[in-house]
Amino acid sequence: MADDGPDFEALFRMAPVPLLVLDRSWGIVTANAAYLDAVGRTLDDIRGQHVFDAFPGQSVHRAPIEAAFRATFDGEPTVVERLPYAIPDADAPSGMREVWWTCRHEPVVEADGSIDFIIQKSQNVTDLVRTQELKDAITAELQHRVGNLLTLVSVIAKRTAATSDDLQTFLSRFEGRIQALARIHADLTGGNWDRLTLDAVVTRQLADYHEPGSRQITITGPQIELTAMEAQSISMAIHELTTNSVKHGALRSGAGKLAIDWERLADTGYALRWQENGLGAVQPPERSGFGSMILDQIVPSQLRGTARREFGKDDYRYEISVPVRPQADVSDGAVAS
Repeated sequence: MADDGPDFEALFRMAPVPLLVLDRSWGIVTANAAYLDAVGRTLDDIRGQHVFDAFPGQSVHRAPIEAAFRATFDGEPTVVERLPYAIPDADAPSGMREVWWTCRHEPVVEADGSIDFIIQKSQNVTDLVRTQELKDAITAELQHRVGNLLTLVSVIAKRTAATSDDLQTFLSRFEGRIQALARIHADLTGGNWDRLTLDAVVTRQLADYHEPGSRQITITGPQIELTAMEAQSISMAIHELTTNSVKHGALRSGAGKLAIDWERLADTGYALRWQENGLGAVQPPERSGFGSMILDQIVPSQLRGTARREFGKDDYRYEISVPVRPQADVSDGAVAS
């Protein structure tokens, strides 16, 4: 009578998970199609070879696998979680490609209790590991940024309080400065986690006063990407300049003109200029408050640049120069509005 039972050899070959069979000398007996596809090899390439001859790997990564093999041949199922182990890859620069694996080992127990073979079930978890690495990096960056932001808010609160004559003045100044930071952080967390363009930062802070086609405000300059830290610093400066202009300068009425432009400097730097004209008689402030400290000291220090302010007969000019920037953008696009 024909045996109508399952064809276990066919089931092994067709199993959707990568399976490898080893003998007691850790020689490769066979492997199914899913395993061969996962490691990019053929059965003729690896059958009969010692597993570490077929897949040399680094000794530090071999140790957990060796320990698992020994335990499994002693009758104990084992699992090795998320182990980096390189496999040959002709397209990789080094000829090897690092892959993260989770490997499960089961002993093949004969009727007499002997164990001559083990089966390794391998799962490529590289995508899972990379996703976790990205998540960890984002979490660390978020913690870093939140810590810096809270420190900055504390400094702004203390300095604003020290230069405000009453509670109402403090609240008005403090709220404006915090809102300026909030706008930039909203942009950074809205899909531009690492960078914003200089044009976007300037335009964002002037959004309440600058309408497309307006001749009172002009914004021009090449396309320059800013890091998150640079965007935060520039936004603080633009907010202070805008606040002063609304109170005392070109934006106080429709008669004044405001021009903001920037240019690249040698290497990776840039210079940003804020020019107000048509102000009538201009008087420098009688005392320097926290806003002046932001423009003259804090922002230049954060950007590792220099700043200067000039008061003319009917104009006001502020310029900040950042000669050298790490990881600077070098795109050639330009913006004008």
